[in-house]
Amino acid sequence: MKIRILAVGRKAAGWIAEAEKQYLQRLSHFADMGCELLAPLDEHSLGDGACRDQESAKLSAKCRPDEFVIVCDRSGKMLSSEQFAAELRQLQDRGARACLIIGGSHGVSEQLLSKAHLAISFSRLTFPHELFRIMLLEQLYRAFAIITGKKYHK
Repeated sequence: MKIRILAVGRKAAGWIAEAEKQYLQRLSHFADMGCELLAPLDEHSLGDGACRDQESAKLSAKCRPDEFVIVCDRSGKMLSSEQFAAELRQLQDRGARACLIIGGSHGVSEQLLSKAHLAISFSRLTFPHELFRIMLLEQLYRAFAIITGKKYHK
């Protein structure tokens, strides 16, 4: 299975960069993984809405027609780890490519949400983008552990 993460954000440093590296390495046993970062735009000069819309347009333009697009957004559906694993299993069984999107600090546009095949939420809380990328990678790893019966998920 091929999985891409598209995220607005900056390259992580320190322990976050190390955690990203570790999870990407673990995930390489289950999927062809990639993570692409798009630089955040200047919200002070553009305004919040224009910044969100322009970042979303850039993310949308990077999505491939053959990808199942999953947007991470606080308005999305909250899934358990088992439900998330089931979604990935269905994609894996179909031989689908997945593109998971993390928007900028103002979220994603309604237009990008409408393009998504699935919108998921980890919480109604707000997280730092670098930390959220780690959380997403961990949940992907957990999902593959569930799918394969690996003793990781309790």
